Order: sequence, then C-alpha cells, then structure tokens
Amino acid sequence: MTAVVSIKNARKSFGASEVLRDISLEVARGEVVAVIGPSGGGKSTLLRCMTLLERLDAGALSYGKVEVATPGSDGASVYAKDDVLGCARSRFGLVFQNYNLFPHLTVMRNIADAPVRVQRRDRAEVERSARELIERMGLTGCEDKVPCHLSGGQQQRVAIARALAMDPEIIYFDEPTSALDPELTAGVLRVIRGLADERMTMVVVTHEMDFAREVADRVVFMDGGMIVEEGPAEQVLDNPREDRTRAFLARIGK
Repeated sequence: MTAVVSIKNARKSFGASEVLRDISLEVARGEVVAVIGPSGGGKSTLLRCMTLLERLDAGALSYGKVEVATPGSDGASVYAKDDVLGCARSRFGLVFQNYNLFPHLTVMRNIADAPVRVQRRDRAEVERSARELIERMGLTGCEDKVPCHLSGGQQQRVAIARALAMDPEIIYFDEPTSALDPELTAGVLRVIRGLADERMTMVVVTHEMDFAREVADRVVFMDGGMIVEEGPAEQVLDNPREDRTRAFLARIGK
C-alpha cells in the first residue's frame, strides 16, 4: 500500500548547522506516529519540511503518488511546480504550538474560510460541517467569538477543527499542548485521542510520553538531526534498544 506521506534521505541545514541528517520516514494510512526527542533534535524542522514550510536541501518527499521533491543529478532536492505543490498541500493539515488563528476572525470564519476560498466549496455546506466540528470540539456557543475571548485550550481546539475542515488525509501536530497548562492540556489530548480512535492518520511531535504510549502506533525518537530509534510505542518507551533513547527517557523521568 502506498504511504500517505514518504520522506527519504532528507537533509536540511541552516547555515553551517545540519538539522536533518539522512532522515527517512513513511506513514501509512490510519497510523499514528509520535515523534519525541530533546529540543534541537530536528523534530519541528522535520514537520516543517514535510508540510512545505521549509524546503529540503537533499532527499525526496511525496504524498501518495504526488512527488513533491526528488533528488537531482547532484543530489539536491528538486521541487515540483506550484500546481503539484498545491495538490500536496491539500493532502495535509497542520496544528501549530501557538494556534496561529486569525485574530480578527470569528471561530466560524477561522474554520470555514479556507474550505470556501481555497477548495471552492459551498459556504452553506461548509458552515454546516463547521458547526458539527465546533460541537465535536466542545465549543458550542463560541461560533461568533474571536480568539482573544477564548482560553488557550479552546483556541487549540479551534485550530484542530480548522485543520479537519479541509478534509485532509493526514494531520501534523507540532507540540500541540506545549503552551497549555495541565487542565487545558487534558482537553486537547482528549480530542487527539478521539481522532486516533477514528484512525485519523497523524504525526504528533510531543513531549507527553504517557500520551504517546497510549495513542501512538509507532514512536520515532530523534536526536542530533537523526532518527535514533523507532518502533512500536511500548517497545521504544518501555524497553528502548538504544543508549541515547534510554538516556533521554531517564532524563525526563519516564
């Protein structure tokens, strides 16, 4: 079966600092992959490259049969034309650490505007779907509020609804609870847990090890710009093979 997303032999540098070193990762349909590791290990850069916010220096990236980047004759990544990149972007949603909602738009418009403007869908149909998402996120009554009138946890749930409204094949989460206190974190994790139960394909960069153990099919441990270890969640988190993985988990008390 073709992977929902595949990145192969990926390299990315910022100046003299090589942030991704020969990374290869595939995500199958319905799979939940948790990416863990220390700060500066390359986790967020990997997500930014997979979501086209950054461009690879070398390596390949594809969404199903849509080839986003391929290695050129010199090994450098050659990116497809804009129409192909647009097709790839339609395949995924991205939920940031800090919500990235439009501050001047209501909850309804934050969720509904992109499907109408980008996907050219009927506004009435989109708003019906948006109301269902709002209810699903526990945000009924917030439709006409702007983000500054919401808690951090509510804003993050709006961001998740916004991603789902585009009907993506895969959703990326970049430390979705890092800006939240424990009470608000629980609400957001409950939503993501529900998506996992529905077999939504997801890649979650997280520091919540208990959550990763419970929800992820596979855990990827990154350090120094490399994938040091990957495997079933219980194996990596409870019985890691690599010394660096064991040291990281011992350092954070898991």
